[in-house]
Amino acid sequence: MQALLKRLPLVAILAVAVLLALSCGGGDKEESTPGAATKTTSVGDTTGVTDTEIKLGTHMPMSQSLAAAYAPIAYGMQAYFDYINDQGGVHGRKITFLIGDDHYNPPDTVEVVRKLVEQDKVFAIVAGLGEATHSAVWKYLEEKGVPDMFITAGLAKWSDPVVRTRFGGSVDFVTEGRMLGKYVADNFDGKKLGLLLQNDEMGVDGKKGLLMSLEGSDVEIVAEENYEVVNFDVTAQTQRLRNAGAEVLVVFAIPPQAAGLVKTAREVMNWDVPIIVSGINCSDVFVDLAGKQNAEGVISIVFGHLVYETDLPAIQKHIEIIEKYGQGQPPSNFTLYGQAMGELMVEALQRAGRDLTRDSLIDATESIRGWSCSACMVTISFSPTDHRPNEMEMYTRVEDGRWVNFGEPVSYESTPQ
Repeated sequence: MQALLKRLPLVAILAVAVLLALSCGGGDKEESTPGAATKTTSVGDTTGVTDTEIKLGTHMPMSQSLAAAYAPIAYGMQAYFDYINDQGGVHGRKITFLIGDDHYNPPDTVEVVRKLVEQDKVFAIVAGLGEATHSAVWKYLEEKGVPDMFITAGLAKWSDPVVRTRFGGSVDFVTEGRMLGKYVADNFDGKKLGLLLQNDEMGVDGKKGLLMSLEGSDVEIVAEENYEVVNFDVTAQTQRLRNAGAEVLVVFAIPPQAAGLVKTAREVMNWDVPIIVSGINCSDVFVDLAGKQNAEGVISIVFGHLVYETDLPAIQKHIEIIEKYGQGQPPSNFTLYGQAMGELMVEALQRAGRDLTRDSLIDATESIRGWSCSACMVTISFSPTDHRPNEMEMYTRVEDGRWVNFGEPVSYESTPQ
């Protein structure tokens, strides 16, 4: 991510962030309800599977505004599948990967996913990108019994309650909130806490998790400020947090607003308050927007190594794969994330065995315990009652303009290893 975003003009970065934020809170608001009947695959369903092929699909923006940022995820997945195919595939089958270009627009997502399912007859959808975009198709995939694997979005509703055919692919915001709350409780007990929250499901889920970890501590929330995703300027909110006497801040916001708070606090108010930000800010774009000196010491969380850690064999191998199979894409944290999702899908397919069906894929995925992708720093576990992939992360801190990991992994893993 860092390498790619550094090549984008600042205006383009801001536009990407706004469009992403607008997608986070919208889309289909229909929720699953506890105890509701869930659709399952048909017994022995081998749609998209032949003796020589496994057909997979995804939806991502491959053109228009957001393609510069997020198309590399698809290219990273494609490169890894091509690499696996050159090793003989999975149990002798080659992976065909079909990418539906949805322009990060929910109506287009509906169109491309329907085509993938009804015309292309894919075996599964893998790493569909975006809160609002995937909200437009999650119920459709559930009703069709299509495995909805490793969704690239952080809403808790993907995996709570569990639906047999659907698996998360990102740390959900509730779990992230618990991790940030634990850091506050461990390091700032007895202090006055101020919150800046995005006014949508991201902020709601994040606060829920935060409160879970603060329960029983002496941390006092003295102020809560919200912002709308279309408003970059959070100066007024920052000032109100200071006026309320906040001694530490937790920020569930995307980079423009999170960085804006940091920049205002440091440069305008000369306020050296400790600041903890959500994991979406672990990129160079946050540091660039806030300013290297202002961002120094800001805390967040992360689950994988970064592409600039080129001394690591896993990063060296990723660069090698992208250079050979990446269709001209430069290695970045987006291509690295795409490879991670590809590795997870291949692991599930390998566990499912030669007699591959949609049911065997789901059973195999639910059997994954303590597995780690090549560049991951923490493990992934699933079970029939837990379809959340990452419930463990590392703390990270800005040091001299780069995110540097520290401490031990923080785990809220609900599946026994």
